[in-house]
Amino acid sequence: MKKITILVLLITLLGSQHFFAQQKSIDLNWQTNFEEAKKQASKNDKKILIYFTGSDWSSACKNLNKDFFYTEKFQKIAKESFILVRVDAPRRPNLISELQSSYNRELSKTYDQKVYPTVVMVDSTGTKLGMIESYNYLHDTSKHYELLTKVLKKKTKK
Repeated sequence: MKKITILVLLITLLGSQHFFAQQKSIDLNWQTNFEEAKKQASKNDKKILIYFTGSDWSSACKNLNKDFFYTEKFQKIAKESFILVRVDAPRRPNLISELQSSYNRELSKTYDQKVYPTVVMVDSTGTKLGMIESYNYLHDTSKHYELLTKVLKKKTKK
C-alpha cells in the first residue's frame, strides 16, 4: 500500500512540474500602459488586444489563461500580429498600485467592460474592432480565435 501511495504522489508531482514548466515557457510580454501600447502598435503596424481580467479571483479568467492565452498557438499569433495589454482588477490589495488600478478603471469605462474576462480588440488609434465577453464552462476558445481572425482581416487605418 505504501508503494502505491508513493507512486501516485510521484506521478502527481512529475505531472504538476510539467504543467508549471509549460506555463512558464510562454512569454506574452503583456503591457499595462495603453498609451504606450498604441505607440508600439502604430510603429509596428499591429492591432491591440486588451484583456480585462480579475487575475486573482475569477475562475473564468484563470481558465481562459490556461486554455487560450498561454498556448503555443496563441503565442505565435500574438507575436506576429498584436500588442497585448492586460487590464487587471484584482481583489487582493497590493497586487497592482492604486495608480494602475485607477488607470485600469478608466480604461474599463472607455471600452464599456462589464464582465470578466473580456477581450477587446482595437487598432493603433484605440478604435474598437471587436469584443468578446465572458468565457464558457465548456472551455471552448473557438469564438476567441474567430475574433482574432476577423480583426486581422480588417485593414489598419493610417
